[in-house]
Amino acid sequence: MFYTRGLPFNLARNPHYLRAFQFAANNKINGYVPPGYNKLRTIWLQKEKRDNVHRLLDPLRLTWKEKCVTIVSDGWSDPTRKPLINFMAT
Repeated sequence: MFYTRGLPFNLARNPHYLRAFQFAANNKINGYVPPGYNKLRTIWLQKEKRDNVHRLLDPLRLTWKEKCVTIVSDGWSDPTRKPLINFMAT
């Protein structure tokens, strides 16, 4: 998986990655089919944004009117097509 799709090796340090593989190794999960490409990039991504990103951002968002600050971002890809995203308070 790491070699055939060029995943970064530091993914192996991600606690979610470790828990998923430990769970799969220790439990019988007959018939389980992991989410495919389209579900991951649409339905599950939207759910993650709704359930977690907005939940984490809401306390910060409440301070914007008081602090007169907002968050902006821009991004690009380097020559090896690795993305770089900048987040700034303005």
